[in-house]
Formats: sequence, structure tokens, C-alpha cells
Amino acid sequence: MSSGESTPDVEALQARIAELEAQKGRRRFDGRGFSAWVVVVVAALLFPLALTSFWAQRTLTDTERFVATVAPLAEDPTIQKAVGDKVSSELIVRLDAQTRVEDLLAEYPSLAALSGPIASGVNSLVERTVTEILASDQFDDVWVAINEKMQEALVAALEGKEDGAVTITNGQVVLDTGDLFLIVKERLVERGLSFAANIPVPPVADRQIVLLESEELARAQVFYAIGQPVAQWLIYVVLLMFVGAILLARNRPRMTVAVGVAVLLGAVAVRLGLVAGQNQVSLSLQDTPFGLAERAFFTILTAFLVDSVRAAFVLGLILIVVGWYLGRSSAATRLRAGVSGVLSGAGDRAAGGPLAEVGAFVGRTRTVWRVLVVAIAVGVVLLSNQVTGSLLLWTAVLAILALAVIEFLTAAGSTAPPAAAEDPTGEADLEEPAAAGTGSD
Repeated sequence: MSSGESTPDVEALQARIAELEAQKGRRRFDGRGFSAWVVVVVAALLFPLALTSFWAQRTLTDTERFVATVAPLAEDPTIQKAVGDKVSSELIVRLDAQTRVEDLLAEYPSLAALSGPIASGVNSLVERTVTEILASDQFDDVWVAINEKMQEALVAALEGKEDGAVTITNGQVVLDTGDLFLIVKERLVERGLSFAANIPVPPVADRQIVLLESEELARAQVFYAIGQPVAQWLIYVVLLMFVGAILLARNRPRMTVAVGVAVLLGAVAVRLGLVAGQNQVSLSLQDTPFGLAERAFFTILTAFLVDSVRAAFVLGLILIVVGWYLGRSSAATRLRAGVSGVLSGAGDRAAGGPLAEVGAFVGRTRTVWRVLVVAIAVGVVLLSNQVTGSLLLWTAVLAILALAVIEFLTAAGSTAPPAAAEDPTGEADLEEPAAAGTGSD
């Protein structure tokens, strides 16, 4: 073929090369990758709200969880003092010992001067008795009973019902102490203070206590009505969005890192919100009977949320590490090669032992075992009553060890002699030396 005949072909090839170079220079729009990033951004924005609303929904509407949350408050000294001061003052006012003693001594004018010291002694006895009850095991039962009713009443108040023990009126959370007053009065009678049985229950207007006061609290009923149905499933939707973003992305290791960063930042945002919330609670409670106990109240009430924040922080770190390890960076590639080499080397050394047959079976079903390990790890987390950072960490460590064992067994079974597997009678091994000997002759 002459050079003139080949010129058109060369020119066509050069044109094609130029066209491909031009196309390479232009970045194509990746709809799948763009969608994955949109999903992860939306999930990242919703994650703090989902985590907080899920905690609030479970803490407020689940009676058992609510009581478990506030139960430690009964043992807190500041809480005991705040409740004791309020109950004692109410009992002293309703008992009116000064008037009662003066009436008793009215027929004995010479003893009238003793009315003050006697009344003071009765009031001191009431205070000591209340303090003893609050510090005893009896108060635990009283506290549980109070908070069971409190939880039911608080939900009723958020639903807009006006006949509960707790109501939201004009931006104030008002507690009706009627039930509390009766419970404490019964305990006082059981302690031998029979006169307490005659103490009248205060009328509704006089037995209400303003627990919180804020212009924003009136809106809580609206937010509760809207958020209550959403809070139950929003956290699961957000988690599914994170998983969907990873599955949708073309570079899944990089998206795993992005999800980890989103979860970590969401945990930090919620923690900062808790700090701001505690400051707000301090302002709301400073003029109430619980002003001195607000720090213990807030700390114990948000204990489950703090555990969830720590768990989210650990989950974010785990995802970042896993995503980096599976990524395309040179450091990650070298690390994977090193780990694979160690496991393969250990498996090769065990190839001739009793693990060979087990390893061969595991190697043939390796994908099934990997999926099973991941499914078990996810199931342990999802079925746990409370997800904590330590639970996530240990679950991840055990899952990694299980995956390493699968790789080790696969390597141990990959070098099994095929002859032994195909001819278990061993006849081939007996004939091979004879054939070799004939050839040497």
C-alpha cells in the first residue's frame, strides 16, 4: 500500500483522536453522582433535627422511658431540696400551726407566750419529716408515681387538653400539685404525723406552680402536633437516605467518608444545641422553685440524648475510617495490600492443615459470609434499646475481626491440592511414582 493511499486513513485517525481529546476536556454532567450528593446534603441537614426529635418523642411519649430518665432526679440533693422547700412551705401554710396553737391556748392566757415557740417547733418538725421522706427509699416510689402522672399530663398539655395536671397557659407551664400534695400528706400520716390528715387540699388556684415561663412555650403545642407523627420515623428516613446516597454514588468510598463527616457534624451541632438549651433552661427556671436544681434537671433529662450524640460521633468516625480504607488513595491502597498480604500469608501457612477444607467452603461462599456479618452487625445496633458509642465501637471491631477471619480462611482454602479433592481414594498418588520410575529407566 502506498503512502498516498494511507494518507486518508491517517487523517481520519488523527481527526478521531482530536475529537476524543476534545470530549475528554469537556466534563460530562453526572446525574447519578449529582443526585447522590443532593441526597447526602439533605440528609445531613435533617440529621440534627431527626436525632433531637426522636429523643424528645421517645422521652416524652414513652412512660417507661420518661420515668427511667427522670428517676435519678429523686436522688439528686438539689432536686430534693427544691421539692422539699416547696412541699414544706405548702404544708406549713395550710397547717397554720400558729393559729392552731393560739386557739388551743386561748383558755390559758398565762401560756399564750408559748404559742410562738410551739408553732415554730411544729413547723420544724414538718420540715424535718419532709426532708427525711425525700431522703428515704419511700420517696423513690412517690417520685415514680408523680412522674408517671406527670408524663401523662405533659403529653395531654402538649395535645391542648386543659384538664391535666400540667397545662400550658399564656406561655407558662403550670403544674397542679394536688396529686403531689395528697401523696406527701399520706406519707406524713404513715410517719406518725396524724394531724397532717386534717390539712385541707389547697384550691386549684393556690396549688398551681409555674415550672417554666417563656413566650415560645405556647408554640410547643403546634410543634408537637406537627412533629409528633414525623419524629417517629424521621430518623429512619434520614439513615436510609445516607445508605441510599452511598449506594447511588459512583465513588462509594468517597461518599462513605462524606456521610461520616455529615453524621459527625450533625452530632457536633446537636451538642452545641444542648449547651444553648441548658442556658435557656437556666433562664426559664431561675424564678421557679426548681431554679437551684436546673443543672441536675437538664443533665439527667438529656442523658439519653447525650448518649445518642456520642454514638453518632463514633458512627461518623467509623464511616470516615472505613471510607478512607476502601478509597483510592495511595496510602489506603498500600494499607489494604499490606493487610491482604498478612492474611493471605497466614492462610497459606495453614493451607495444609485441617482448615483447608473449611477454608475452601468459606472461599466458595465468601460473599454470603460477608453479607451475613454486616447484617448481624446492623441488626445488633438496630435492635438495641439504647445505641451508645461503645456499642457501635465494639460492634465495628468484632465485625472487622469476623471479616478478617473470612479472608484468612479463604486464603487457607485457596491452595488446597486439587488432586486430593478430585480423587479422595489416593490411587493417583500411588500410580505417579511408578510412572516416574519407568521413565528413569
